[in-house]
Amino acid sequence: MQLDIERRQKLSYEEFAAEYLYPLKPVIITDALRSWKAIGRWTPEFFKREFGDMKIRFGDDLKAKVGYKTDCARIDCTMESFINRVLLSTPENPAPYFRNQILYDLFPSLKQDIQPLPEYFEPNWLPDFFLLSYVRRVLNRGAAIELYIGGRGGSFPVLHYDGAGTHAFLMQVYGQKEFIIYSPDQEEFLYPSKEKLNLSMLNDLDHPDLERFPLFANAQAIKFVLEPGELLFIPSHWWHTAKMLSPSISVSANVLNESNWHELVSFVARGRKNVWVSLGSRAYLNCAGTWRAWRDREWRKRAFKEAA
Repeated sequence: MQLDIERRQKLSYEEFAAEYLYPLKPVIITDALRSWKAIGRWTPEFFKREFGDMKIRFGDDLKAKVGYKTDCARIDCTMESFINRVLLSTPENPAPYFRNQILYDLFPSLKQDIQPLPEYFEPNWLPDFFLLSYVRRVLNRGAAIELYIGGRGGSFPVLHYDGAGTHAFLMQVYGQKEFIIYSPDQEEFLYPSKEKLNLSMLNDLDHPDLERFPLFANAQAIKFVLEPGELLFIPSHWWHTAKMLSPSISVSANVLNESNWHELVSFVARGRKNVWVSLGSRAYLNCAGTWRAWRDREWRKRAFKEAA
């Protein structure tokens, strides 16, 4: 299995699609964000200066969703006081993690700082109109660009893969972040939650409870550090988590298209306990995917032209 991750630059869309998107292979693109104003502008001090009075809230904890006892009490503070904690954060006393925040809702003025978005995101079916309201609501929410700010020693709360079968694009704007990822063929060692299929029950990758999770001793991780200005592509169903080695600012985007639509179909069908609902979900989503694949056939031609 793959135990390292390639770093590429000057990667064309055709090369990306043929070598990474359709093969579902992760990659770091080192120069994808070179035109972003955010690189060099977004710092902890910038958010403190420009948005210091903004009220922000913490408290939702994914660990609670997979059965771990945790303090989910909500914390309200200003951006200024939060950034002060970020700058003083240590592994022993990490600052709260301001994560999965919809960037354009909270900071609409910052949209221009991350333009243009990389072409690698195309085509993206998440913002499309879907006939089923539940599907439309879930997928449209997944189309949002999300912001993450945290301090040294902080981490994402759980090992997971992104829901609805989506690809994840992680873009490091400031600071260093260490990623730990596992390929889908390692899932048997990662103890997925029965309630939340894309969340792992493992509560501490650095000090795992091998009496409770003995198979984890066989898991083979890929570890690396993402630097400012780099873009990480994590394909659908690749398990991952991250921890911050310094004050960190990053953004993420999720993508769904022909390359990973089969993962969405499987994810939704497995989450339906009623067999008839599961079959109906598969039928609807297969039809929706087939139509969109035909509509966006020019993107596919670009990928397979390079592969040929």
